[in-house]
Formats: sequence, structure tokens, C-alpha cells
Amino acid sequence: MKTYQLILATALVALSACNKEDVVNNDTNLESNEIGFVAVNRKATKANDAIISGTTYGHDNTFKVWGWQSEGGAFAEFADNAASNFMTNLTISWTGGRDSRAEAWRNADNYYYWPFTGKISFLAIHPSTVAPSTTGWDATNKKPQATIADYTITPASNETTDLMFATNEGSRRADALPMVFKHALSQIEVQVKTNEDYSNDVAFDVESVVFHNIDLSGDVAYANDAISWTDNTTQSETWNYYTTVLEDITDSYQVYGAAKVNIPQAASIADDPATTNVIEGTYITVGYSMEQTGSAKITGTVNISKPQLWEAGKRYVYTLNFKLNEILFDPTVTDWIEVAVDTINILD
Repeated sequence: MKTYQLILATALVALSACNKEDVVNNDTNLESNEIGFVAVNRKATKANDAIISGTTYGHDNTFKVWGWQSEGGAFAEFADNAASNFMTNLTISWTGGRDSRAEAWRNADNYYYWPFTGKISFLAIHPSTVAPSTTGWDATNKKPQATIADYTITPASNETTDLMFATNEGSRRADALPMVFKHALSQIEVQVKTNEDYSNDVAFDVESVVFHNIDLSGDVAYANDAISWTDNTTQSETWNYYTTVLEDITDSYQVYGAAKVNIPQAASIADDPATTNVIEGTYITVGYSMEQTGSAKITGTVNISKPQLWEAGKRYVYTLNFKLNEILFDPTVTDWIEVAVDTINILD
């Protein structure tokens, strides 16, 4: 715990950086404002476990925060990868406090106040359940930095968890400090439709969408307000994006399952045109079924080669437009072939 000192006239008042109460001098009211945050980014449907849409950070979410306090305000004293000295791995949530204090973005266990001098640089990571591999100081750019090694997309676990980072710096202030989160993952959504309404004739379903030859893990670094991914060049994994039947596809757009997130990567290994009957690189398998009156149900898969660059913070919507060719007939008749028959003489 670092101690800051302020001398007024002949009075010496010692202020702790994590002081829990306002400090009052006998002659002058020395109020140290509580540190609060304004968390900005997409509103979630449940705490920490949803892809957030829009620019509102929902009150059910929580994030972790680290803080580097510079007494001079220039952050020149911190060497590369210096540990945080003001706040370390604190959980921030939308919560009230004792003495009927209004709800705000703060630590639920303790109040934290701005020092009277100097500046603090903050790092925040959403969700609070994600533990970074490293946090430290970027001495070149004078900002916090963090890494997460081998961040892995796991089916039925974190496919909808929105990994985000934020930084900002500030000095003593009465209002809350904005923390604008940036998305670290790519969002993937699949929509399906048919090019016209076949519902009177065909019951048409989509049964699965699978991405092949992609990477489901990587190392992410956040430095100088930028997000970068590495260690994701071996694209050999299969991602079952969704494997539940979506029935009765029509000519209106339908979202196939919930949108998901994945590792940003260059999913762009091209097919080799010299190789026949083999799809190389990244491709999508779409499973479908169709049933017509008086006909047995038909199931099948379609392989689609779809190179794509997935970048952090971008949303990719894949639209599957199914076009059915009606079975039509073009009747013709082979002409008669004339055959000469021996003359038959009819005698009296």
C-alpha cells in the first residue's frame, strides 16, 4: 500500500491510496473523490457470458482492473512489464455501498479514491472470469499491456463469451472514468433462406453447419490499445458451429442458432486447382434435408470452399441461400422407323 502526503499550513494529513473513508482536516475539507468507472460496450443478456451488442455494458457483467499510479503524472518511472502498483486484479461490478451509496461501477468489497496528485493508468479485461497470463507496463508507449496464452474456444463453454480489453488514464476527478472495451474475438453468424418460397411443395431443413480447417486457439496480446493474435497458423481443427435442425426454411432470413465467437485468423488457404475431387484449406460443410409429398426424405451435405479473413472486433454474417431447381420434363417422341416388308401377293 503506497502512502501519499499532503501538507496544508502546519497540518500533515497522511492519505492511503486505498483509504476507505474521506479525510477531513480541522480547518479545510479535503475530499478525495471515489474512483468510479463508466464501462462502455454492448449490452449482455446474462452476466459475462454473451456476445454483447451495441455500446452499453450491461449491469450484470463484471470485469477485472489493474492500475499504475504515477506520482509525477508522466509514467516515466515504470520500466517495461512493471507490475501494477495501485490496483491489482480487482473485480469491478455494478454495485451500491454502505451508507446507502448509489450503485456505480466499483469494487464491491472496498472503496478506492483518487490520489490528490499524480495520474493513474488503468487496464481492464472482460469478463472477470478470464485470467491473463501476464499484465505489465509498456514503457515505450507508456500504457498497460496484457497477454493471454492459448486462449481456446471450447464448444458449449465459451463460444458466446465476449473477450474484451480496455485502457484509460486519469487523475483526480468527480465523475466516473470511461473504459471503452474493444472486442478481441471475431463474431460469426449464419443466416439461411431460400431464393423463393418452396413451402407449399417441399419441407426443407438445415441440419448442420461445420467449419473445417480452422484454429480454435491462439495467443492474444493487448498493447498500445491494439489487439493482436499469434500462434494460430496451423488450421487443422473442425468447428461444429451448429448441429441442431432448423426446420421449414423459407424465403425469409432466419438466424441459424445463436451467433458465436472464434479466434481471429486468416482462414484463407486456397484450393489447389491442380488437385481434383479434394477440397483443401478452409471450407464449410452444410447438412440439409428435404421432403416432398409422395417422396422419401432426402438428406445430404454440400461442401463450400470459403476463404475468409476473420479480424478481431468484426462480425461476419454467412448467408446460405438455397436454390431448388424444380424438376421439369421436356417430352419428345422418337420418330417411327420405316421398315420395308416383302410384297405379299394376294391371289384369287
